Amino acid sequence: MPEEDKIKVKEITYELNKSDLVPDSGQDAPTWYNKTAGLLDKFRFIPRLIMLSYIYAFYKSVTWFMQLPEPTNAQAMYISTIVGAGAAFFGLYVGKPGATIPKNKK
Repeated sequence: MPEEDKIKVKEITYELNKSDLVPDSGQDAPTWYNKTAGLLDKFRFIPRLIMLSYIYAFYKSVTWFMQLPEPTNAQAMYISTIVGAGAAFFGLYVGKPGATIPKNKK
């Protein structure tokens, strides 16, 4: 193979300022909706709202079911579906990664 067909490759490391990649001003500056989304994510507002909604629906459904004089099989299946959905909601809520406890701080 002739020398002119060979390519020399070198490893080069670059150091960049954070402001070069994430500018603090101009068109790419953080906006109010990015900050709001970050706060909603940080405080887990949406999962908490879903759990509160489920608790309300569960309470109303169970009190309705207990007031029935003779519940049918369909009504009992409806309540068991709501209770099963609660287990799924709670599992998803608890299963999300959040703040971890250091091993030596238990």
